[in-house]
Amino acid sequence: AIGAEPRYLQRHSQDSTVAWKAFSLKDHMEPGRVVKGRVTTHVFGRSGHPKILRYDARQLCRYTALGTLFSHGTVFTIDVTALANVLHMLALMLVVVAIPLCVNLHDLSHLQSLDLKPLQELQSQINQFVPFVLAYFLALSLHRWWQLRVTAIGKLFDAFAKVCILVSCELSDKKWLNLRDQVAKYGIASFELLAQAARDKEDMQILLDMDVLSPSEVEAVKKRTYMWQRPMMMWAWIMRITVKSLDHNQSPSPVASQIIQHCLKAREGMSMMNAYLETQLPFAYVHLITFLVNLQNSCFAILSGLTVAVNISEQNVAAAIQQSISCLLVAFIYHALLQITYMILDPFGDEVLDFPIEAYIAHAARMVDAAFEAQQSCPVVAEDGTVKRPREENKRKKQESSWKRKVSTQLASMSSRQSVAPINMAPISSNPMAFGDEETLSAMMSTPTSSSPTAI
Repeated sequence: AIGAEPRYLQRHSQDSTVAWKAFSLKDHMEPGRVVKGRVTTHVFGRSGHPKILRYDARQLCRYTALGTLFSHGTVFTIDVTALANVLHMLALMLVVVAIPLCVNLHDLSHLQSLDLKPLQELQSQINQFVPFVLAYFLALSLHRWWQLRVTAIGKLFDAFAKVCILVSCELSDKKWLNLRDQVAKYGIASFELLAQAARDKEDMQILLDMDVLSPSEVEAVKKRTYMWQRPMMMWAWIMRITVKSLDHNQSPSPVASQIIQHCLKAREGMSMMNAYLETQLPFAYVHLITFLVNLQNSCFAILSGLTVAVNISEQNVAAAIQQSISCLLVAFIYHALLQITYMILDPFGDEVLDFPIEAYIAHAARMVDAAFEAQQSCPVVAEDGTVKRPREENKRKKQESSWKRKVSTQLASMSSRQSVAPINMAPISSNPMAFGDEETLSAMMSTPTSSSPTAI
C-alpha cells in the first residue's frame, strides 16, 4: 500500500472534539490508499471500492493473460454476466445433446445420418456480420469513454488549473491569499458536485468535511434541486470573485478576459459530460446488437449440441470434447465484449473500471498548489530589465550584518585583553569561521591596522 487517506478524511474521522483546521490544498493532494499489484495499481476512494489507477503493459506481457486471469479489472472479475451467459449456453447445449440421444436411445446409429449442413450454413451467415457489428459498437463505446475523459472531465480540470495559475500570478500579494484559497475551494467543490450529479447521489456533508463550502453555501447549493446546476454555480462564483478582484487590483483587462474564457470552457466540459451521459446510444441499436450476440451464441450452442450428439453416436469422444470447448470459448468471447461495452458507458460509478475521481482531484490540487507556492520564490523584474531575488538578497544582507557584528565583538574583546602593542593576528586567523565565512575574514585581514586599539 502506498500513500494514505486524504488529510481531511483523517481529520474528520477522529473525535468531534478535535480542533477545526483551516482549509489547505495540501489536505486534498492525497488520492487515497494506493495498492500496487503485479500488473495493476489500484486506488481506494472514500467509498472503499478499488479502482484501477494504471496498469503495466510490460508486466501483463510478462505474466501473460492466463497468469493474470483473475486480477482486478479483467472480464472474469469485473462482472459475472459473461460467465452466467456462458453457463446458459452450456445448459442449452447439454439439453440439445440429451434430446436426440434420448429419442434414438434404442439405436444411436440413426444419428449418424443427421444432416447438419443447413444449420451450419445459418451459423456461417450469422457469423459473417455479427463480429463486424459488435466490433464497431465496441469501438464507438470506447470512443465515447475516451471523450468523457479528455474533452469533458479533462477540459474541466484544465480550466481549473489555468484559472488558478492566472490568479496566482496576477494576484500574488499576501492580501489576496483568501481569494486564492476560495478559488481552489470552489474548484474542488465543482468536481465533487459534478461526480454526484453523474452518479445521481447527493452527499452535501462531504463538502463540509472537505471544508470547501461553508454551511450557508451548502444551503444555497441545496436550493438547486437539479443536480447538474450545482457545479455550474461553483464556476459562476469563481468567475465573479476573480473578475471583481482583478478590477480592484487594476489588472490588465486581457487577464480577466482569459479567466472568463476558461470558466466558459469549464461550462462546456460539464455540458459535454451531461450530453454523453443523458444522451445514450439509440436503444433500438443497442438492443439489436445484444439480440444478434444472443442469437449467434444460441445457434452455435444448438449446432454444438447436435454435433456432440453425432460424435457420441460415432464414439468420437475427442471430437465431442473439442466441440464443447469451442462452444464455451465462442460464447464467452462474444458476451465478454458485450459486457465491456456496458461497463464503460457510464464510468462514474464505483466499479473497478470507472474513473478514479478522487485521484484526479488530488492531481489537480497538486498542480494548483505548485502554482500558488511558486510565487514565493519567484524572482522580481526591475524596471531596467534586471531580474532580482529580494528574498535571497535580504537573507544575504542579514548574514553579512551578523558576521560583521561577530567580528566587531571578537576584536573588541581581544583589544581589551591585550596591551597597546600591535595585536598578534595569529589567534584570529587560526579559526576563520569564528567571524563568518573566509571571504569576510580575508577582507578584514587586508585592511591596514594600527598599533592603537582605537584604530583597530
